[in-house]
Amino acid sequence: MNEMNDLGVEFRFGIPAFRLVLPPGWTTHLPTNAGQQEDVRKASAIFMQAGRPDLDAEFRTMMAQANQGMRRTKVFAIYRQEDVPMEELLPLSITASALDAPDGENLDAWVTETFRARGAVFLDENLKHIVRWSTEAKRPAGAPAIDGVGGRTVTYIIPVPGTLRRKALVFTSTIVIPDGDVIPAEVLDGIELLSDAMISTFAWEQLAEEPAVPDMAGQTPTPGS
Repeated sequence: MNEMNDLGVEFRFGIPAFRLVLPPGWTTHLPTNAGQQEDVRKASAIFMQAGRPDLDAEFRTMMAQANQGMRRTKVFAIYRQEDVPMEELLPLSITASALDAPDGENLDAWVTETFRARGAVFLDENLKHIVRWSTEAKRPAGAPAIDGVGGRTVTYIIPVPGTLRRKALVFTSTIVIPDGDVIPAEVLDGIELLSDAMISTFAWEQLAEEPAVPDMAGQTPTPGS
């Protein structure tokens, strides 16, 4: 299913129209308080019906953390599953946000540093306008639930054409691992591959993609270089 952001996103955040192909069962949500409360209510009913109060608690924690993050960043869309069978529900959600460089600067140095410090790579040899990296997180021992949820985060950076890399679109995929659950590495990797596949369908509606870091266009940086 093709999804496209509206003109309001460009007006408020400076992100031009783009398209993203979502798998069946995935929908776009707006990051409003009312929308978030409705999402929590629907998800809670599903989890409780399935006899999984633990997932209900983790989802509420994830949403609380997401709300905290959205207050600090320019998040304008959330992508996740809806109305799918419980056995097909994945612990994955994706947010889209705008990132601006400080006045008079661009994002080149910061994006270049992600290759060295965060192990970033181009999403694909043919997709050098998308830089991605992943990180693992664990809840601190003995910490309250709101202090963290274990899981994996995948970040994708896409420069906005025509801004001289002063603005970027950021997709953040969050894979949540409930406390006590052991998710095999191959399952986590499979969910991450699904995330990569969705982001690889990204395309600007009326603009041509620009390399994330122009001087790297002819080579693939390696971590530590």
